Amino acid sequence: MNVEKLSHYWEALPAESPHQARYAPPTAVEGRYWVALLAVAGGIALLVSGAVLLGLLVAVGGLAFGAFHHQQVTAYQASLADWSTAQICLACTGRF
Repeated sequence: MNVEKLSHYWEALPAESPHQARYAPPTAVEGRYWVALLAVAGGIALLVSGAVLLGLLVAVGGLAFGAFHHQQVTAYQASLADWSTAQICLACTGRF
């Protein structure tokens, strides 16, 4: 009976509680895929206009940014899922 879902425990904490930051959900990461798409489109436009090396550099940079950002979003979603299913012992405040 001393076990509660971590999300419910965190929501019930008062704002001045020292445990508020300790048990908070992971910090949100915005999906900014449009930046990667714009960079790839800009790189393709540069390729067509004749600046081949610069166009390739911009397009590959956009793809790399998109892949890196996708990895960050995936990691955030996994940590949020872990936080959502975590439980806390009310007697010792241990997470499991």
